[in-house]
Amino acid sequence: MTIMMRVAAKVVALAAVVVAATAGCSQGPGPGATPPGGTASRATSTSPPGTPSGGTVPEGQRALVERFVGAVNAGDEAGVRDTFAPEARFDSVGRIYQGRAEIMDRFLVPEVIRAGGRYTLLALTPGREGRVVAEYDYDTGGGGREHFTYDCEVRADRFADCVGRYV
Repeated sequence: MTIMMRVAAKVVALAAVVVAATAGCSQGPGPGATPPGGTASRATSTSPPGTPSGGTVPEGQRALVERFVGAVNAGDEAGVRDTFAPEARFDSVGRIYQGRAEIMDRFLVPEVIRAGGRYTLLALTPGREGRVVAEYDYDTGGGGREHFTYDCEVRADRFADCVGRYV
């Protein structure tokens, strides 16, 4: 990713944070909330202060996120593919991927799995209207690091619509 693309992505991410804040959305806990060992099984399951009641992430959503992280980190393309519904949509910092095949072929396989990237789940919180928000640190596999969230709708135990933003 070029420097200009990174700057543009950060501007988009900042705008998304501003919009979310003014809309009353709660942001997940920051880097200080990293669980010991940074593993998915120890991620936060309750919402940060100020989040509406009902702050526990349903077990099915938690299991799906953990399955996704495990498959990505193992380089298991079929396992990652299985976490997305065939008709899924993914907005990765303004780049829109329609359908599971496009999400895999144009985004996750080349930019994450084949790059040798590694996710560390920092926090897992309920999102709006039944969505789940996962906060990650990402080791790019090439010496870089990124910090972002995936805010995903889950239908039939698969990701159906995800919005990825830098934090």
